[in-house]
Amino acid sequence: MKKSIRLRTRALARFSAPALSVLSLAVAASVQAQGIEVNPVVISATRMEQPLSQVLSSVSVITRQEIDKAQATTLADLLQGEAGFEFGRNGGPGTVTSFFLRGQDSANVALMIDGVRVQADSIGSLTQTDLPLSQIERIEILRGGAGALYGDAAIGGVINVYTRKGKGQMTPYGSISYGTYNTRDLSMGYGGEVDGKSLDLNAGATKSDGFSSMSKRQNTSTDPADNAYSKNNASLRFEDKLTQNLKLGVRVATSTSTTSYDKNDLNAYSLKTTNDTYSVYARQQVNQFWFSTLDLARAELKYEDLKNGSPYPANSFTSSYLNGQQNAIRWGNVYELSKTHKASFGVDVLKDDYDTSGNNGYIINRSTKGYYGGLTSVFDDLTLQANVRRDQIDIDYTAYGTLSNARIGATSILLGAGYQLNSAWKLTGTTSTGFRAPTAYDISTNALVKQEEFKSEEAGVVYSDANTYARLVYFKTTTQSAIGYDSNDAAVNIGETRVDGLEANLRTNWRGHSIKLSLVQQDPWSITDHEQLGRRATHYGSADISRPFMGYEVGTRLYAAGERKDSHYNPHMLAGYSTWSFYASRKIDNEWTARVKLDNAFDRQYQLAYGYNTPGRGIYASLQYQPK
Repeated sequence: MKKSIRLRTRALARFSAPALSVLSLAVAASVQAQGIEVNPVVISATRMEQPLSQVLSSVSVITRQEIDKAQATTLADLLQGEAGFEFGRNGGPGTVTSFFLRGQDSANVALMIDGVRVQADSIGSLTQTDLPLSQIERIEILRGGAGALYGDAAIGGVINVYTRKGKGQMTPYGSISYGTYNTRDLSMGYGGEVDGKSLDLNAGATKSDGFSSMSKRQNTSTDPADNAYSKNNASLRFEDKLTQNLKLGVRVATSTSTTSYDKNDLNAYSLKTTNDTYSVYARQQVNQFWFSTLDLARAELKYEDLKNGSPYPANSFTSSYLNGQQNAIRWGNVYELSKTHKASFGVDVLKDDYDTSGNNGYIINRSTKGYYGGLTSVFDDLTLQANVRRDQIDIDYTAYGTLSNARIGATSILLGAGYQLNSAWKLTGTTSTGFRAPTAYDISTNALVKQEEFKSEEAGVVYSDANTYARLVYFKTTTQSAIGYDSNDAAVNIGETRVDGLEANLRTNWRGHSIKLSLVQQDPWSITDHEQLGRRATHYGSADISRPFMGYEVGTRLYAAGERKDSHYNPHMLAGYSTWSFYASRKIDNEWTARVKLDNAFDRQYQLAYGYNTPGRGIYASLQYQPK
């Protein structure tokens, strides 16, 4: 494996020479790097716009500028290093990926795209963790209990993705890149705004020869072939300002990916995933105090499992495909009672349907209705926040000719307070409750299994000035009626879990340096089983530092994580590790930028899931066109 990586790296070095020449032959005039935005406006914490320094909950923001700079391969790789975020993955891009926030299980994270919740499958896994980065304008990561704002499973927090919207003069944009594992990526788009009409049209393609996903040392019967990956995607977003107070918009997006993967035999396996989304929305300023939004969205999902290039036989125990549809209606409102008192209220309605094939095929119907309201008030130096939400979820699961169903109702509450000590320092604290409904699979194995119930608390201190945003937080989340599985794989309420710890993050522009730091020390613990929760480290963190240098922007990124237990169901431990990356970019002119990145520079071998490999050293070069 290492030999293969070294050979590919040497081959790539020959390709990279021209790319590096592009960098070195760029205009000689020094170009100052744009510093990171330290106090952006965020929405996720209250469902209303607020400066980051004013929010009471913990939020991180990733801007389009940072997405370009990161040159990340996937959404998971982009998010790694943000405070509170960890992930597990069974190999390379496109393989099974689990998101963990604040030490919570992957089923206890809500992923939103333009405010609409992404589907979760029958076991609670998110279905769009491979969202094309070229379609994203910004990401907000809200950490901690957010059930009072977003309902079911928003326990570790919420990842809110906002897609690109046409701004400025109508113009094309795009990028092309090449890297290790024969990785090729092409993205191109056209967008802007004219006479109240905005447009963004985007398309892209990615291909990679990949690497063998499974460790031959730990899975001796596997075939160590490279696992290729490919993805094609396109999106359209159009918005028209019909009147001074009314905007109508439409968004259409499609993505198809194919990932090959290994199992413990010599057969060839692959997974084809198709995600299509369609949405229309209206933004209305009803009067000078009331702002209202109505979204109608439909998502269609299809998984196709292939063995040696063909679907599994009809009599196979394994399902060969999954078809999913989601219809969503979201009505959200912000009402300004005064300049210092703002209310939010609204309704979320979701209807999810799944259908699979095979002897263990199933049909799932899940309906969710959520009603929420909140108030944020400022009294001189004191800020108060209160949110409440009521959810009702109906689940029907049909398999093997039998029907299991459940009706779940829950009320979630969030209370928060902040006190401004002076112009820079602020104290914050929140307490909240939340829940996670049993998955369709849970209900199918045990119709009596109860929902998980959570209580979250955090207290922190915030420092903010024109160049710096820093936050230190103590957090604690306890779980009652945690759902686990018995020896027959039936869902059971097994008891309690607790995750508490300290979380620090910093964004600053200091003496010409752009600096992002994060550090988490936590105790993700199962009280019932007396063990560390799977694939979550007790300590991890990152440092990303860059600055202008002789007309370039150069930087380095360090990510480190401690030892982790692989799973409750096996005794394996995943060793701690650290990886270094180095990157540089150069503005050739006002439109073209050349970038190069050396990833995992010291070729560190590590695992995010026992028995599965991760990428070795890689070098990637790209050329970006983005008129200003």
